[in-house]
Amino acid sequence: MFLSWVKYMLWTMQKKMVIIILLVLTVCCTVSSQDFTLKCGEKIVPYESGNKGHFEAVIHFPYKEIDSTILPKTIHDSARNYLINRLGVSFYTKVYYYASQDIDNKAKIYKFNGFPNPKLDKRTKYAIQYYFIIQDSMRYYFTIVFDKKGRVISKAQIPNYKKNKQFDRIINLCEAKIISEQDKLFLGKLVNISLEYYDLINSFVWRIEKPLVKGKKPREEIHRYIILNANTGKVIKRETESWISVCDVNKIF
Repeated sequence: MFLSWVKYMLWTMQKKMVIIILLVLTVCCTVSSQDFTLKCGEKIVPYESGNKGHFEAVIHFPYKEIDSTILPKTIHDSARNYLINRLGVSFYTKVYYYASQDIDNKAKIYKFNGFPNPKLDKRTKYAIQYYFIIQDSMRYYFTIVFDKKGRVISKAQIPNYKKNKQFDRIINLCEAKIISEQDKLFLGKLVNISLEYYDLINSFVWRIEKPLVKGKKPREEIHRYIILNANTGKVIKRETESWISVCDVNKIF
């Protein structure tokens, strides 16, 4: 029993080392990575797909991709009702199906896709991903998670239209870019942008990355973000994240 435990711990340490090495290589090779670009006039603007973390409630479970026709009728009905109740009938027609999964919620989680996560909801049985077009090729993705009876158990990733009738009147990327670059506190050009859902105000927001600055600690980078209300264009808040880089920060600035 003890030897088995030791072997498992050694395997875990090796796995962690692989992840750390890959992270080091990724950070050193790229200071900032973008998924796609759009044009604002003559300017090329990098952006990411909206809500990239939408799959977090599922990713640590063993699951298999399934065709939507295999999903039980209760799941289809629940998904349709949820979407209409959150987005309204009009916007519901603009939502596209992307993928669906059948989740094995009884498996030993530590053996699959990473390390144990005590926050995983063991009721998770099915998941469906959707997306809608923000503008041009820019998409916002979201996932709805269900238990075996078809009840929605995931946190909201889309607004409730009954409490925000203007949720779909989103200022475009170019307007958001101009507003962010006029900011007097977080100076500099837009580095990256994505559309996100901000539950506190029941609204979509533009999350805009500004140029990073050097921190006070050795190899410290301060990543800066401006959060704009996507309906009004008003700055909701500014965020910073402190990263300790494995690269030489002085070579970045």
